[in-house]
Amino acid sequence: MAIELQGFDDLKNDLTNMAYALDQGPGVNRALKAGAVPIEQQMLHNASTDPKIITDALHSSIHTGSVKKRRGSGKMITIGVHHSEKGAYYANPVEFGHGGPAPAPAHPFVRPAFDTRADEAYEEMKRVLRDELKNK
Repeated sequence: MAIELQGFDDLKNDLTNMAYALDQGPGVNRALKAGAVPIEQQMLHNASTDPKIITDALHSSIHTGSVKKRRGSGKMITIGVHHSEKGAYYANPVEFGHGGPAPAPAHPFVRPAFDTRADEAYEEMKRVLRDELKNK
């Protein structure tokens, strides 16, 4: 008993076309931006609830950058303090601590935000991409 399967070339072409449409259209950008929201919110929360914060400079320096193309392939988005945009210059010593004449312990706000909300961010990105595919 032989079974003949057909349509795999059409399926492959459809998948290739959907991937290209997502990559070239605004869908991936929307997904990356949506996934960044929970992590940025948690970073802001982490930076603002630390009793050692004296000014608002660190808190107001935390934001999500724009979507950029990666060198090889794909896209990326950055969340946090962007030093090239005149962000809080002391963000790294706050995150990791420092030695020096007056050593300070680490008060991480970036990594815990990612660890806490990464699953939520991933689910949000999947939801946006699923919606994009439904609309194609």
